[in-house]
Amino acid sequence: MTADRSPLAEAGAVLGTTTFTARALQRLAAGIAHDVARVSARDVGVQLSDDHGALRIAVTVPVAVASTRRTDLVAGGEELRTGLIEGMRELAGRQVGTVDVRYSGVHRSTERRVR
Repeated sequence: MTADRSPLAEAGAVLGTTTFTARALQRLAAGIAHDVARVSARDVGVQLSDDHGALRIAVTVPVAVASTRRTDLVAGGEELRTGLIEGMRELAGRQVGTVDVRYSGVHRSTERRVR
């Protein structure tokens, strides 16, 4: 057995590949949308497609309405778009070109204090 004398081996780099399946990317996008939109994971729908080499994400979520704060749908949509773009770049190294947000219904939540 011979030792690898390549510059990468000497620098301590680990050789190989990391692969994300389409289902893994879809589940990751759904998880990010769940966190950002503050709704149940089962209420989030995500579809991924190709947008000239980048990802196009179509996400469907209900509007999360809390009794103690007002809801600005435009700002919520922008927050969701930004969260998906940054989350997919940071966690999976994927470039997102377009995020389409569709609201489907209303999810009412009451914020309670824990004693």
